[in-house]
Amino acid sequence: MLNRIKMAGVAATLLTIGVVGTAYAPTIASISTARAQTQYLPTEKDFIGKWTITGSAIRPPRDLKEPASPDMEAAATEFQQTVTAFYGAFDYLEITADGRYNFHQPGDPASGSCVWCGTWSFKNDSLWLALDTAPRLDIYAKGGDLQMTYTAEPEKTSRYKWLVFGWTRAD
Repeated sequence: MLNRIKMAGVAATLLTIGVVGTAYAPTIASISTARAQTQYLPTEKDFIGKWTITGSAIRPPRDLKEPASPDMEAAATEFQQTVTAFYGAFDYLEITADGRYNFHQPGDPASGSCVWCGTWSFKNDSLWLALDTAPRLDIYAKGGDLQMTYTAEPEKTSRYKWLVFGWTRAD
């Protein structure tokens, strides 16, 4: 009889802990299957066209092993301003269906000379420019803007992996 009373007490205590714990547990809302399937995955053709630069920022690289120091952030900001001025000198970035890209200078004819151009590839739902810094272009919503990030550092003193650029469709 005494064992049954102890077991009932333990059961009541566990039940109380479970009820109280459930009341204070964070609530996670479920989403419908249809909504979960609406994630936008761009195709190659979504990148084809003319794009103008609309903004830039710095972001510590994902593989940074320690918190960013103020000196690191200042150097990245300074470098970001330099690269933004470089991109700002072009009228637009043109990405063509035949696998080429071209940064057009002001006054260039639409099919004009190639000042800074090359080829691109499409993989992992992103467009990649064939450069040492491996710029990656992403579109996160249908008809949305491009986000350009760099995935490689060509030299140890570089700050490319800190840079993020926004591009808006110009055509």
